Amino acid sequence: MPIGELAQDLGICPKIVYCVYMIKNNSDLFNSALESLPQFCMETDADWCMVYDFMESQCGELRDEHWEEVARVFEEFVNDSRY
Repeated sequence: MPIGELAQDLGICPKIVYCVYMIKNNSDLFNSALESLPQFCMETDADWCMVYDFMESQCGELRDEHWEEVARVFEEFVNDSRY
C-alpha cells in the first residue's frame, strides 16, 4: 500500500508513516549487514577500516549504538579460534 494511502487510512501525517518505514527498512539493512560481517571478514581478512567501509557501504551512516554492535561482532570474529 502506498504511504499516502496508509497515512490517510490511519489519519496521520504521511511524513510520520515514511519515517517509521525508513527506520524499519534501515534496521533491516543493518541487521543483514551485521549478519554477513563475519563472512566478509573471513573472505577479506578485514581490518577495522575495511569493516567500517563495508558497513557504511551497506547501510549508510550509522549511529554510535550501531557501531558498538559492529565492534562487538568484529571483536568476536577476531577472537574466534575457528577463523
